[in-house]
Amino acid sequence: MIVAGRMFRAFFGIAARRAVWDYLRFVALIMFILLAIAWTIDLAEHFAFMRRDAERQGLPVHQLLLPYLAYRSADMVARMLPMACFFGVFLAEIARRARLETVIFTAAGASPLRMVAAVLIFGILAGGLQQWLEAYGRPAAVAAQIRLGHGDYAERFRPHWTRGHVWFLGGDMAVRARILRDDPPAMRDVLIFSGLRQPHLQTIYSAKRVDPTDVPFLWHLQGVEKWRAAAGQDEAEPQADLTLRLDLIPEQLTYYRMPGFYLHTEPLRRLAQIDSAPRTVVDANMALWRRRVVWVLPGALALLAVCLTKFGYSGRQPNVPRLIALALFGYVTVVSIKVLWAVGELGGLPAPVAVLASVGFILGVSGWLLRKLS
Repeated sequence: MIVAGRMFRAFFGIAARRAVWDYLRFVALIMFILLAIAWTIDLAEHFAFMRRDAERQGLPVHQLLLPYLAYRSADMVARMLPMACFFGVFLAEIARRARLETVIFTAAGASPLRMVAAVLIFGILAGGLQQWLEAYGRPAAVAAQIRLGHGDYAERFRPHWTRGHVWFLGGDMAVRARILRDDPPAMRDVLIFSGLRQPHLQTIYSAKRVDPTDVPFLWHLQGVEKWRAAAGQDEAEPQADLTLRLDLIPEQLTYYRMPGFYLHTEPLRRLAQIDSAPRTVVDANMALWRRRVVWVLPGALALLAVCLTKFGYSGRQPNVPRLIALALFGYVTVVSIKVLWAVGELGGLPAPVAVLASVGFILGVSGWLLRKLS
């Protein structure tokens, strides 16, 4: 009972509540500063286009601007929340030290459990937000921004026919086509080459349009011509519309060249199961692993920030050069997470290694620092 009471006070006592409140306030402040900078940079490029579009539609500009900022904010917060968590908690601990809160607790014999308890509560709150943004908020915001028709994502990922031809390789076939990146997608000006694993091409199909069917991997061809290359046929023969199996799923067209972390989870799972597109599988697996682990990241960075600040003081006096060096170490750590994730997306590391190594390094350093403090 005594141990349970101590645990309850450590997690829900006034000290933990004050610490969590300080962490949230400072993280919100850092996040707002980062958002303001990001908004300024973004609007410098796109505000003039939104104003002209609002004038053309006869709308007040804020009816386009406010939804646009909301959609962009979901993406920006998802990207920058880890950075805000580290620096927000780092500054909060410095402020608490300046108010002598942590000094009093240490002098009173408070165990490191009290420090970890506040970080754990904060990590649950911030980690839940990060998880929601990664899995739901950002994909929905990017899709809404595309529908709004403004910003880089609307320009890069809008539904349209590709100008040039796109190649898809899978199994014994290769497909060259112009694709409609939409839901549902389509292909036109299509050439389908079969027999790639044979000494000579077997058959070439030409189709004016190809659409997906309700059956996975089956596609409906219209305006078909067929050339039997293996039989030495000189000319292509017109064919009736037919259904052909291709190692291709509609999501590969709908989300062509769209990074996996912008997609909802269900399309990612389907893309991760394709054997014929290794680059797509790597990107989808990386996004899925990020969603499995990312909820730990804010708490891990907060714990690292708390531990680092303890080594930024000489007695009760702040050692400013040391604090700056420790903050720089934290910044490099946050950047290294992005680097490892980018390496994983390029296929340089397996997805589990790229994601778990980043979080594991932070927790390992924090654990080592906690051991030195206790």
